[in-house]
Order: sequence, then C-alpha cells, then structure tokens
Amino acid sequence: MSTPGPVVVGVDGSRDALRALDVAADLARSTGAELVAVHALGLMAVIDGEHVPSFDHRDEIDRLLHEEWCAGLAGAEVRYRVELLDGNPTEVLLHLAETVGPSFLVVGARGIGENTDRELGSTSYHVTRHATCPIVVVPMRRHEP
Repeated sequence: MSTPGPVVVGVDGSRDALRALDVAADLARSTGAELVAVHALGLMAVIDGEHVPSFDHRDEIDRLLHEEWCAGLAGAEVRYRVELLDGNPTEVLLHLAETVGPSFLVVGARGIGENTDRELGSTSYHVTRHATCPIVVVPMRRHEP
C-alpha cells in the first residue's frame, strides 16, 4: 500500500482558514498523511485589524503563522509542517497541488478579503476551478458571534 500524499491547507488567520486547518488536520490524521499548512505572501494580510501589504510584514506574518494560526497543530497528533511561501495565494496553492501530489487540498470558503457578499472568496473559487486534485472547501459558519 502506498503512502498517501500530504493534505495541503491554505492558512491566512481568518476564521474560515482556521476551520479549514482543523478539517485538514482531521483528514491527515485519519489517512496517515502529512499536513502541510501554507500561507502565501503576495496580497494583503490583516494585522491588528488592519489590511496591510503582506510582503512588508514578512517576519510578523511568519510569527503569526507559526505561533498563533498553526499553534494548535502541536497537540493535534499529526505529522505537519508549516510553510510561508512567496506568491499569490491561488497560484501558490495550485502549484503545490501540481508538485507535491496532495491527497487533498483544503481551503476555507472565505479568507481575509473584504468582499463578503459572495459564498466563495477569490482564492477558493479559483482553486476549485483549476486544481487537479481532490479539494475540500470548508463552508463559512453562519452563526458565529
């Protein structure tokens, strides 16, 4: 029996991305796959409630990624790695989908973008249209405070 490909998940600190990380950890744990949590530096980031260019805040985003957004992975009983990569989030995730042969690519329905009138954010929309591997889109939670 072959080893399953990793479960790749996009992480940006949003509620939906954190829910996607939980789902991805469950998938990785149940399949015995490695979890690869990825944040792409290439657009905007939210730091202290403010949208800022992500490239200008690389060190701070790296700290947030490892110490806050993915901190729960330490106790998740799953093999994992966390990566901060340069590029547009859609392009980074699609590139990983082509190169690492993931079992699943997991994204939240929405990220940190400001256009909240759509069910899917731009990254999840484009990933679902162009990825060649199985995709899991974790829906928004409707009644969160």
